[in-house]
This record gives sequence, structure tokens and C-alpha cells, in this order.
Amino acid sequence: MLALPLLVTSIGVGASLAPAPAMAAEAVTVDELLAGFAAMPGLYAEFRQESHFGLLAEPLVDTGTLHFADGKLARRTLAPTPSVVVMDARGIEYGDGHKRERIELDGKPAIRQFVDAFTNIFAGNRKGLEALYRIEFQAGEGRSWTLTLVPKVAPMDQIIAKVVVTGTELELASMRVVERSGDETTTSFTKVDTRRKYSKADKAALFSVEF
Repeated sequence: MLALPLLVTSIGVGASLAPAPAMAAEAVTVDELLAGFAAMPGLYAEFRQESHFGLLAEPLVDTGTLHFADGKLARRTLAPTPSVVVMDARGIEYGDGHKRERIELDGKPAIRQFVDAFTNIFAGNRKGLEALYRIEFQAGEGRSWTLTLVPKVAPMDQIIAKVVVTGTELELASMRVVERSGDETTTSFTKVDTRRKYSKADKAALFSVEF
């Protein structure tokens, strides 16, 4: 896995033996970030998602776990209603213990572009992202960063205004999807593990919509 440098400290020199001030951390770049994502053996995180819709007085809140490996992204919602969504380059599968559905991406450009945004971020695929989105990247204090994706091709540019992802090093902090309608969804991530290695049994269980 690509090791992202932390703060570098210098050794103090002088009669007082006082240490020299620590050097500021070098700002992360978008290429370094995406290369780090590409090198991850897998990703695990817990999430809390708030969906704000204009017609609802209170946001809808979902909590669960997120898993990524081998180009597949699994979102396992635990509350309020258990369900699983698995995304890959071919389609989306959904299951809730009662029904199971699959949406193939061929002939559905809006859905494909939305899926590609998530899978290409975690796969560190800059070329794939740039084919569909304008990338705006801002390095913050320390090793924090903000990655903004602005759709530049139809039909996604008519539906989504932007996707904003924040984090520090490889650790995701949040993802905000802002729609043209004014609705938006914000997902916060905790217990992020970018060194997660999924066994064959793990993949069979976690990347399946079966309960």
C-alpha cells in the first residue's frame, strides 16, 4: 500500500539542545490521493447518511457499513431498515431480505455515471473520473483534502450539481451529493480501515445481497 508521509521532524542543533520546530506536513495532491486509493487492498467504514428532501421536514437517516474490494462497492444498511446495495462496473444489485433486484448499466447512462463516480474514486481511477467529471481538488491543513466532482456530461449534469468528498490522508470523512433540485445527501464515515483485506469468505458474504 502506498505510504503517505506524516509530519517530518528535524533534530535540534545548538548549545541549548532545544529541538527545532517541526516541519509542516507536505500538502497531499490529487495524484497522490488517488494512487493511495488504487493501492488499497480493500476499504471498510461505518457510515451515517442524512438525506435532505424538500418535501420532508426531517432528514432521512440511515446507518450501516461500507465495503470496497476488487472494483465492487457494497453498502450494507443496518438501520432503520436492513438492506444491501452492491455496485460494480456491470450493474447494481439490491436486496432487503424480501426481494432482490438487479439493474444492468447498459442503456442507463445516468445510473452508470453515478456508479462510476463512487467506484472510480475508491479505485483511484483518475482517467475514469475525468471522463465524466471536472475535478476540483483542494489541500487543507495537515494532510486533509477536499475533492469536488462536477458532472460535465449529460444526463448526469442535469441531475447532480456536485459530489464533494473530504478526508485526511486516505481516511474518508464525508461525502456530500448535491442535486440540481436542491436535495442533498451527506454521508459521514467513521472507523475507516483502508488496509482491510477481505478473504474469499468475506467477499462471498459481504458483497452479496443475500441475508
